[in-house]
Amino acid sequence: MDEPMFPYSRFVVDGFDADALLGVVRDTRFEQRLLAAGHFRACVQRLVFPEFSLDSGAYTLPIFASGSFSQGMIALALAVTCVQPMWANGRWIAAGQIMVFAEDSELNVRPSPGGWQWAVMLIPRTVLQREAVQRVGRELRLPKVGWYSRAAAPRDARNLREGVFTVLQDAAGWQGIVRPEQLEMQASTLLGVFIDAVAASDGGPERRGLGSCNERRRDAIVRQAEAYLKLQLDNPYDSRALSRHLGVGERQLERLFRDAYGHGPCHWHQLARLNLARSALRHARGSVGVTEVATRFGFAHLGRFSVMYRDVFGESPRDTLRG
Repeated sequence: MDEPMFPYSRFVVDGFDADALLGVVRDTRFEQRLLAAGHFRACVQRLVFPEFSLDSGAYTLPIFASGSFSQGMIALALAVTCVQPMWANGRWIAAGQIMVFAEDSELNVRPSPGGWQWAVMLIPRTVLQREAVQRVGRELRLPKVGWYSRAAAPRDARNLREGVFTVLQDAAGWQGIVRPEQLEMQASTLLGVFIDAVAASDGGPERRGLGSCNERRRDAIVRQAEAYLKLQLDNPYDSRALSRHLGVGERQLERLFRDAYGHGPCHWHQLARLNLARSALRHARGSVGVTEVATRFGFAHLGRFSVMYRDVFGESPRDTLRG
């Protein structure tokens, strides 16, 4: 007799909580930082099938997420909904445009304001190729390292988005025991729309997977700048020092940061400190006070820190500390 299965899970993060969002993609850790003021809410869903998984998250405010996908798994990712294209590894990606990542590939991503739902399928390369041969009669051109993406035809983008949305909506309505045949039908639908999307986009020269030199350089500069600024979080922002460290002009840095994060490096520095302060307050458990946390992350004026904190997170530092 077939064993019953419980493959679907859903949870809501009400108020920004970086720790709760770390594992929103199965077997990965994506660090996330809030990039805009207001009340943050995320609805995260997961479907686990015998040979692959699908994760999806709907966010009310833009964040910046950085991490690597699972070893041994191809990652197929997309924005199910986004008002404007999202920034990913140095390029702009529209809703419904498939991104194909080799095993253990990195992703830095930021949506534009206005609400965002993402989805990621993790699947072994051999399984994906086996299913592709059955569906489209050939293996897919998958990257051996790195990732690729190219603009999707409107029909392909729509079919992929609608397929993901429909499967998640149906799974959310499941009641009681889920039978294997139900799961098999959902798996078939997802594999079909993802394979069709990749097959429609994997033509053209192999260099398409690596992105342009300009894209790679922009992404590298942003990563180097972020690494440098993370070491300076207890110091005031110094644009000249950052520019000298990278060998890049201040105006160019401003443009690159606005593309990647939606704001300049000075505001990035401030938001990064506020996000770290929030994490510290959440983990304090009475061991430290607001003043000590504010001072630790370079906020000399407690009143200004409290105002900025409330503007971004919608609550006072003391509320977070108590919470």
